[in-house]
Amino acid sequence: MKSYPPKNKISIIIIAFFALLLMIPEDASAQRFGHFAPPRPMPMPRPMPMPHPMPGPRPIPPRPLPPPPHPYPHPYPRPLPPPFHPYPVPYPYIYHPFVPFYWGPTWYPIGFFAATLTTAAIVITVENNQYNYDDGVYYVKQSDGYKVVPAPLGATIAELPKGYVTINVSGADYYYYGGTYYAKASSKYKVVNAPVGAIVSHLPEGAEEKTIDGQKYMIYNNVYYQPISQDGQDSYVVVQGK
Repeated sequence: MKSYPPKNKISIIIIAFFALLLMIPEDASAQRFGHFAPPRPMPMPRPMPMPHPMPGPRPIPPRPLPPPPHPYPHPYPRPLPPPFHPYPVPYPYIYHPFVPFYWGPTWYPIGFFAATLTTAAIVITVENNQYNYDDGVYYVKQSDGYKVVPAPLGATIAELPKGYVTINVSGADYYYYGGTYYAKASSKYKVVNAPVGAIVSHLPEGAEEKTIDGQKYMIYNNVYYQPISQDGQDSYVVVQGK
């Protein structure tokens, strides 16, 4: 076995020591001798792409609900009023609040319901439709009674109801009672349209107030009335009939 002198052993140990230092990582050697290498920058993570939303079904708009029925339907069918073209009258427009008028204990407004009629009621036929007439009021028969309706055009009566007034329009006489106009027909009286230019002092219950071109008119049974003052009394003049 070969032996080495002591000096050569020391040289071999020193060379082995430095070789070992070269093999140790830089961070470990720096930490060992009290030196720290600068930290390495950490790589920034890439932002994850936002997922695209999947196209879903197109929302269906809700269907509009039908309007609820009117809680108080009109007691009788009636046509729509014609376009308003006021008749030129020689009376100034004078607004006054509407006050419904009653023609006595036997008169009832349109829509009134009666369980029975008096023995004086008679049956009138107009265009194959039957009505019950009693002292200026017209009824239609229902299952459980009678309902008041507008006077049917063409209906004839033998006597005018008590409390009627005579109105002269362009030389012709008309008879007015409870919102209904009559004209003489032979020996009887026939229900006719409201004559334009007729002036009445009272309108029955059921007349509606409507503003047209800044002026208020009263509408009853599709007839337009203009408020006026005649001889210091609040009155209404027919400016458009049916």
